[in-house]
Amino acid sequence: MVRLLFGISLICLFSAPALAADTGTTIISKARLACESYENGVFDQGKAVSRVDLTGDGISDTVIDESDFRCSSARSLYCGSGGCSLHAIVDEEVWSFQAEGWRMIDWEGRPILLIARDGGWCGGAGAQVCYEAVVWSHGKMLTVMPQSR
Repeated sequence: MVRLLFGISLICLFSAPALAADTGTTIISKARLACESYENGVFDQGKAVSRVDLTGDGISDTVIDESDFRCSSARSLYCGSGGCSLHAIVDEEVWSFQAEGWRMIDWEGRPILLIARDGGWCGGAGAQVCYEAVVWSHGKMLTVMPQSR
């Protein structure tokens, strides 16, 4: 009985990172398939996957930045004039953004995902850049910016 409870505890402890890895693998697999489907392109994920603590709980989460994806047969498959998809994965949930860049900043011990956005997201012209700050609190992603236009 003790072994059974120990086994269940281990599964619960390690299931969240496994789910995040599965979600990240799915995103990359879809990108690979899109590339290979277009004139037999060769896909390279580059350094698209970053492990960072998005929530402040000391556990690494995953950020996938499609600006690092490359496809030999389609130069602009993953990005457009407004930026590239950026995926923040916490446990099994994915938040996706159109981004021109990103970085993590620390505000008195609280991690903040800072996303460079096309100016159209904040009332400007596309060539202008504005920034969205994203934080996680009590299991939710919070930002003052609406998720969709």
